[in-house]
Amino acid sequence: MHLRSILIVFCGLLSSTANAHTYYSLNTAKETLGQGFEQTLGIPLEPCLDGQWQFQGGSMGDLAYRGDFDSDTMINTITGSVKAGINLVIFGGSAKFSMRRKVTKNRNSAASAVELTYEKGSYNFENRTTKPNISDLLNTRPSEVRGRCGDSFIHNIKLGSRIYVTAKLHFADKTKYEWFQTKIKVKFLFFSKTFTKTKVFQDATKDAVYTIQVNTDGGMTPELARLTKNGTMHCKTDNLTPCITYADNLFSYLLDGGDYVDDLKDEHLNVLKYEVESYEDSGHYDLAYAGQPAISERYIALSARLRGYQDLVYDEIERLTAFRAVSEDPSEIAQLNTRLQARENQRISLEQAGEYCATLPGTTLCENRVESAIATVD
Repeated sequence: MHLRSILIVFCGLLSSTANAHTYYSLNTAKETLGQGFEQTLGIPLEPCLDGQWQFQGGSMGDLAYRGDFDSDTMINTITGSVKAGINLVIFGGSAKFSMRRKVTKNRNSAASAVELTYEKGSYNFENRTTKPNISDLLNTRPSEVRGRCGDSFIHNIKLGSRIYVTAKLHFADKTKYEWFQTKIKVKFLFFSKTFTKTKVFQDATKDAVYTIQVNTDGGMTPELARLTKNGTMHCKTDNLTPCITYADNLFSYLLDGGDYVDDLKDEHLNVLKYEVESYEDSGHYDLAYAGQPAISERYIALSARLRGYQDLVYDEIERLTAFRAVSEDPSEIAQLNTRLQARENQRISLEQAGEYCATLPGTTLCENRVESAIATVD
């Protein structure tokens, strides 16, 4: 079916159905069809099944406006989860993990996003058999199997693309952000030139920085790459014309009447999310009853602690970058550069700790690495 004919416009959040076994893909190497998975921890392990990929079809497209929502809500909307917390792997995938902060609000910024989603369909993992080396291990050292295979496997992957065009207002601190919220009730931040000239807007956004950015999970066509080659557009709030023009150009290409849907090809697609099925539910009883969980739940707490600091640093990098982009004061630029470099160093240290812990080196070694990285964050 042609994508243009199946796009449906929504304003507000999409309704969703609960599926506790659907995970938001961080595009890590192990998040692929047939991979073993420990659901109690949210950790992909090694593949313990052989099988075949079978395409399921089911193409669909959505266009949605996301106003004033946070990063956890974003992920739960994508996965269809209604429970507390979010379904994603506990370590790794830093590039996509940071993207979720760029398209949502945080403690110092307001955000609105127009989200264009295309799901081509999905692949199931069928005609499955236990890998010969795992069958041998079940006969010789069965206690090792749970730690290698987990309690489940990735049964289905959803292919597609998701593009966010995000408007943000960055404030110097939380107090100024809260002042803006009391004065401006509008949650739609893709402003008209007329509205930005009003006194109430000018007073509420004084010294703030307005940005338009594009973030993609797949879907980067050559023309979109050309339009976004200069990265985020930054504007002072007393002159938003360059940002408004940039947004208009993006929407002219992406939305109705533009060529985006015709340009989108299979090679532009990513794994957006995936479903995990237990070995017991799928009839692989040899793996289902291979033993008790062999991986410490301490990893969950370590990941949550690390992710919290990553969010703080990602938010600060985005805010500092915005203010540096519009500054005309050499001394202020120098100060911002110094602070940005410090935050970049912290980002690298935190991400390296996450990648290290994703190898499951043991909780003591993981904790030492995480705490060393956190100690660099001021």
